Parts: sequence; structure tokens; C-alpha cells
Amino acid sequence: MNFKTPEQKLSAKSYFWLVALLSLIWLYLYIQSKPAWVQSIKEQLGLSPVLVAKQDSFYNSRIDPIMEKYCAACHDDNKAKGQLRLDSFRQLTFSGKSGADLTLAENNLLLERMKLPATDRMAMPPFGRERHTEDELALIELWLSKGGSGNLTEDDFPEAPAKAKVIKFYDIDWQKIEEKRLAYKKQVAELQTQYPHVLHYQARTSHLLVLDAFAMKNHFDDQMLTHFSQALAPVLIEANLANSQISDAAIEQVLAMKNLTKLQIQGTHISQSKISQLAKLPALKTLVLDEALVDENLAMLFSQQAIELIKVKQG
Repeated sequence: MNFKTPEQKLSAKSYFWLVALLSLIWLYLYIQSKPAWVQSIKEQLGLSPVLVAKQDSFYNSRIDPIMEKYCAACHDDNKAKGQLRLDSFRQLTFSGKSGADLTLAENNLLLERMKLPATDRMAMPPFGRERHTEDELALIELWLSKGGSGNLTEDDFPEAPAKAKVIKFYDIDWQKIEEKRLAYKKQVAELQTQYPHVLHYQARTSHLLVLDAFAMKNHFDDQMLTHFSQALAPVLIEANLANSQISDAAIEQVLAMKNLTKLQIQGTHISQSKISQLAKLPALKTLVLDEALVDENLAMLFSQQAIELIKVKQG
């Protein structure tokens, strides 16, 4: 029979407690590296108030609407690119992979990205998306300068620019708008179901459509573009195809969009020789493309057609 000596038993017991102690230390350090977890634990134990902005706070009235308008599409509970969420005061405090507190003014990564030129690949929002105004950026800077608080109210920010007045439009003929949409209503519904977040109306009061491949740019290819062009070409007024997988084969489908006024094709596989054909689009006013593809002849061609070229550096 195999009997352990008292010394061996003591050694095994010591080893067990050493492993247990090291495991507890590791667990403690791991939790400490997760500030959101630490905050939740403190709240559950009653050691800290719940981290939420007050209903009448400056954050809720002036800052959150900016985040909702320009950031939440890519950084909310449905998407959270880079594990970053900007859809609440709480989430701003625990920012993405870095774990940085975006309510602090010093070295604020969000503010730095928002200040970058629109064409910079690190800019937020990314190129092609609607960007914040200088006044909106100033509001964020002002809020951060006073501690990024969720408690301070508008009374604490007397120097803040006044809220923009909301202009209401009346006597909109909704029936007429619906009648104009009716001809393509079935096609729009089918494509919106098949390709979520890619197609939307230019405005609530318009029957014209905007094709925005940003949400699935890594998968949006010539075949997908064909679906949209063949079904909706006459009512497409803008197309953002930037960084998608479309190629020269897509040019004919683009040319079928006779009412297109703005087109973004930077970062695609369309060659310079095919780009020149886009000057044939009768309604085109703005074309965004890679700077490297624009030479003197191409610039002159589009200038003659009164089409503005916006050149973007890639990489």
C-alpha cells in the first residue's frame, strides 16, 4: 500500500493553497483590468452610485444627440466596431479595446479622431459619412473641459452656443410622395430586406434613393450593384460605393443611373480608363475617387462637364 508521510501530506496541502492563492490573485488582477466590471460590482454592492447621466444633464441635451447622429451607427449595442460603444454616458466611460475613459479631456482619442481631416483614414466619422460641424465639435470640447460630467446641466455651460432652432415644414403632400414611391415600392422593400442598411430615401419627403454600401463594403460587388441598378436606376440620386469590391464590370450599371448627382468610388477596383466614362452621366455633380487615378486629362474632362472631382488619398 502507498502511504504518504505527514511531510508529504503537508506539502500537498501547501501546494493546493498556493495554487488557490495565485488563482485568486490572477482573478483579482483580471477584474481590475476590466473597469466596466469593477464599476458594475461596486454598483451591485452599493459601493458606488449607478453610472448614468442625469435626465436634465448637459450631456443628455447637447452631447448625446451628437454621438447619436454621427457615431452610434457603428458604435452601439448592435455593432460596436472595435468594441467601442458611444450610445450612452456609461459606455463613453469604458471605451472599446483601449479601455480609455472618453469623458476625460486629456489625450481623448475620440476628440483626436473627430478633429482629423475628413479624408484621413483614421477620421471619425469615416469619409463619406455625414460629419459634425465646428460648433458641435466645440460643444464636445467644452463639455470635456468641465470634466465630461453626467450631472452638470445647461445652466453650468452659459458659454455654450445656443441650440439650433428646429424649423418645421407644413403642408407636405404626403399622398403625392407616396404615389411617386409606389412605382418602386416593391423593389425597394425586397432590396432593403436582402441588403439591410444599404438603401434609404434621400429624405422623408423624397421618392429618390441613396445607395450606401458602407455597411457591407467588404462584400458589395458587381453582382450586388447590378441588383440595385436594374431595379432602381431611375430613382437613384446618390451612390456611395467607396472601398467596395466593384470593378470595371460595374461601369455600365453605374451609367444606367441617369439621375445620379453624387458618386463615391474611392478604394474600388475601377481603373482610370473606365472612370472617364462617368463623365457621360448627365446629372452628375460630384465624383469622389482616388487621387492617384487623376491626371491632367481626366481632370480637364470632368471640368468641362462641370463635375467636381474630390480626390482622396488611400492608405
